Amino acid sequence: MISNFSDEVVKQASNDAKRLLSKDLQRAIRINKSAGSVTSPSIDGMPKGSHRGNGSEEIMLLVSECRQLIRDVSSALSMLDADEFQALQDFYIHDKTATRIAQNLYVSHTQIYRIINRGINEFVDYYRGGELLVIAKRELEDKLPA
Repeated sequence: MISNFSDEVVKQASNDAKRLLSKDLQRAIRINKSAGSVTSPSIDGMPKGSHRGNGSEEIMLLVSECRQLIRDVSSALSMLDADEFQALQDFYIHDKTATRIAQNLYVSHTQIYRIINRGINEFVDYYRGGELLVIAKRELEDKLPA
């Protein structure tokens, strides 16, 4: 699927994937871990919420979105080969250095960057059926002058 898009779109989608793995996923994991105390609101008489809506409901929606993101990322990562999976997980999620990852996978330092780049391209393809490519294409089209 990735071959059907321009280099500019693929580059934008790859950058989005890197941000997704390094920042968005970390945030989703933190929110999911802190969600153990989220419960449905109880009604005991007069409403206590503000006129803007129910805060508990908003938190539950956020937690649900975060859990879905974690499932989608996990699903896409599970489709990668073992070295790509390990390299992306170590590099973007666990913040390990390329040298450390190379030692763990018994490959050269330069080979790790090839594995990571190949893994990112495959992740872009697999994540929600190529959604990152479609989003990147739309964003780049929106930036073009009319």
